[in-house]
Amino acid sequence: MGSISNPNQKRVFCMNKVGLVTKKSDLLNVVDEFKDLSEYERFFMISRMKSAGVKDLTHFLIEQGVKRPWDEDPFAMSEEVMKNISLEVVREKMLNHVHQKIPYGIEHKLMGWKEFRDGSLRIEQHFIAHKINQRKILVGKKGSKIGLVLFLTPPITIHDDTVDQSIV
Repeated sequence: MGSISNPNQKRVFCMNKVGLVTKKSDLLNVVDEFKDLSEYERFFMISRMKSAGVKDLTHFLIEQGVKRPWDEDPFAMSEEVMKNISLEVVREKMLNHVHQKIPYGIEHKLMGWKEFRDGSLRIEQHFIAHKINQRKILVGKKGSKIGLVLFLTPPITIHDDTVDQSIV
């Protein structure tokens, strides 16, 4: 497991995909082998498929959190947050309208962000596909998928004390 860089640092051992193990005795044997490792404070067996262990891990992590004031105002809307929201909205709409799986290798980048005097924005985003068949899935025949996503994505208005802008 390598050398311990900070012996005071708390460590947990998370074993994922345990729902795929057919013989639970095999799983317990593996856990027994790792229990001898003293540097781990807790062990979690996680299976999203069977909804097991995730809540326990979440509660443990919340308990470990240090209560202190926020470093930044959690309700402030920075330009960086707005850029991330625009990426997420477009990606969500694309996923809703592309029925084949979008491969992990496709990159989604914010290429341009221009604010106009009237408070509106021009946002340019690129989906970068490295294979022709991936491009065909995203673009559709004669750009039909891209056009549909643009047409069906409603403008999003973000309000705070200093910003009133729409993301299209």
